[in-house]
This record gives sequence, structure tokens and C-alpha cells, in this order.
Amino acid sequence: PVVPFENVEKVFPPGDYRMLVSLSYKRVNKLRADKYLQAKDKGYRLINAYSKSASVHPDTSIGDNCMVGQRVVIDPFVEIGNNVSINSGVIVGHHTVIKDHCFLAPGVIINGSVTIEPYSFLGAGAVIRDRITIARECVISAGAIILEDTVIRGVYLASQADRLSIQSDQLSLA
Repeated sequence: PVVPFENVEKVFPPGDYRMLVSLSYKRVNKLRADKYLQAKDKGYRLINAYSKSASVHPDTSIGDNCMVGQRVVIDPFVEIGNNVSINSGVIVGHHTVIKDHCFLAPGVIINGSVTIEPYSFLGAGAVIRDRITIARECVISAGAIILEDTVIRGVYLASQADRLSIQSDQLSLA
């Protein structure tokens, strides 16, 4: 039966059931994070969901409430925090750290030694160069190519015209 989340523990007691919080990236993943934390407060053990076609290196460290989609490849020495959604066709390079409450849309490519701080969103087909830090709460648009570290709450667009527009707004003509 479908029950309101507020009453879920009455119908599905946390001692008898485990939970997977599978929500969208709304509010830069904060809606999913709120429900994740509420489920933990209710006493639920949160599980992970992996596609059978995902290739996850055995030494990968993965938190709880993570989803790994079809044809995902996760290289050695990767650390993934809690409540991370990794959608179909994503490639995560070696020595990458993805912190809590992140969302990786289909086709994202992350080269090696990348750090993705909490609450970040990477759009479909985004590419992140090696040795880059994606700052907390960043939004990387579909098709964007990130070649240098980002700033907290930065929005990075795919088209060159948009990138130039953003940069020109930040220029000082003194």
C-alpha cells in the first residue's frame, strides 16, 4: 500500500523493513537529502540499488541510499558518499571522491582524481577533467566541459556563448 511518509514507520516498521529514498534532484538534491535524513531519524537502514549491468570496482567505497544505473563504470579507488544517484552510462575515473547528496545524470564522464562536493548536480553528458574539484552545490549543465575548479553554488553552462556571457559579467573594466 501507498502510505504518507509521515506515517510510514507505522505500516512498515524500521525493524522489519529497509528503505531506499529515490527522489529527484529538486532543490539541488536537498529534497532527497531531507527525506533521507528523515528516514534515518525514523530508524530505517537505507539500502543501495545497483543495475546488473553496472561495473563497480570491488574496492569502491559506497555509502548508503545510493543508486547506480545501467552501464555505469566505476574505476578503482573511488569513494562515494551517502545518498548519491549515478544514472545510466556514467563513467567515474580512478581516485574520484563523490560526496553526499550528489546527482549524476546519464552519460557524465568524470576523469581521475576528481572531488565532487555535496549537493552538486552534473547534467547529462557533462565531462569533468582530471584533478578538478566541483564545489558544493554546483550545477553543471548538460554537455558542459569543466576544465578547472568551480566555485560554491556556481552554475556552469555548456555553450561557449553562455560561458563568455557569464565571464563578461564578472569582468571589471577599471
